[in-house]
Amino acid sequence: MIFFDASAAAKRYFREVGSERVQELWNRPENFASLEILRCELASILNRKLRERALTRDAYRALREQMQEDLPGLGAVPADSSLIEKASGLLELHPLKALDALYLAAALSLEQVLRSPVLFVSADRQLLRAARAEGLQVLDPEVV
Repeated sequence: MIFFDASAAAKRYFREVGSERVQELWNRPENFASLEILRCELASILNRKLRERALTRDAYRALREQMQEDLPGLGAVPADSSLIEKASGLLELHPLKALDALYLAAALSLEQVLRSPVLFVSADRQLLRAARAEGLQVLDPEVV
């Protein structure tokens, strides 16, 4: 199972450092997952880029359509009360932002449920350090 946080998943849609590595991962036959809120985070990035005129209207529509095709195939871990409790505990152990702690809690919960390794993909070094400390396999798509 490959688990993407928003910093990594965004690289599927926007050309930036690490995009090629994310595309390689996306083309693998493995299953993908993320936190349920990923859809909202990607919509936020997409709309911000449109407002900042970093995207044309046509590019915006094409990327939105691509996201709508991709996201239903992504296993979505819900941010329920047990996940929020787990994330709150992680915040006591690691210097993370609240949303990053939720992504980490989701990946850890998924690994526990599946009883098999989860590859945690993120471009956030602080989050990767915490994920590694929690025993997850990690990958930074920006590092070759």
